[in-house]
Amino acid sequence: MQKLFVNIFGLIFFVASQLLAQQFSSGSPEWLVDMFFSKSSFPEKANYFSGEMLDESDKPTIGEELNGKGEISFHQIKAGDDKIVFAVELKLNEKVVDFYAYLKKQNNDWKITAVRSFVLPDFVYKVADSLSNQTYLADSSLYLSLKLFTINDSQLKNYFIDKSDSFNELISYFNQNDKESGDKKLSELGCTAIFRDTGFPGCTFVLINSFKKIGAGFIYVSESAKLPEISEKDFIYIEEILPGWFIFRTI
Repeated sequence: MQKLFVNIFGLIFFVASQLLAQQFSSGSPEWLVDMFFSKSSFPEKANYFSGEMLDESDKPTIGEELNGKGEISFHQIKAGDDKIVFAVELKLNEKVVDFYAYLKKQNNDWKITAVRSFVLPDFVYKVADSLSNQTYLADSSLYLSLKLFTINDSQLKNYFIDKSDSFNELISYFNQNDKESGDKKLSELGCTAIFRDTGFPGCTFVLINSFKKIGAGFIYVSESAKLPEISEKDFIYIEEILPGWFIFRTI
């Protein structure tokens, strides 16, 4: 009886694993992302690359480098008829790294055109670590800003959700031109600026921090807002957190 149970359990496990392995159709956008980030081998990968990625066809993919290690999850953050962008989360040794994969349909075939990650200069991480060890600075707005600047997407979204009421208050102060209250709220939230850009009507940007073109923050949008377009060259990541609020990263 025990042997029969083991055999049945083994059969169920085998069938389940096969179903999970075949959950994406070959050549589909999800299949491409899974092959690039999860699988330890990506045969003929050059056939699924386009643009700058063709220069990477002789180099290991993320999945090939991991070789079965780590945990990968991903979801769409932009969907179109011929362009799709995925946010990819890699968990490895208690660390989380966020990637963004950009796909384009060419002659009815999906191709990976670019892969990006939000990486800051080493000194930013060193300064943040140094401040965290200084008791008298650990609660400062500077440390909070650098901490938010360096954490991963999931952590940043959770922070916003926890502080959403304060962010809504910030928008109210900004709309009322109450600079004193707005500056105080910015500091409390670990952010450095709030502004509008004529290129994106209806959008109010709340900047956490920036270094040259590298930046991160949140966008509050009105009903008629024109959000920036997600691309591998500027706004590499935009995703809705709560109704009317988005997180963004630029490079």
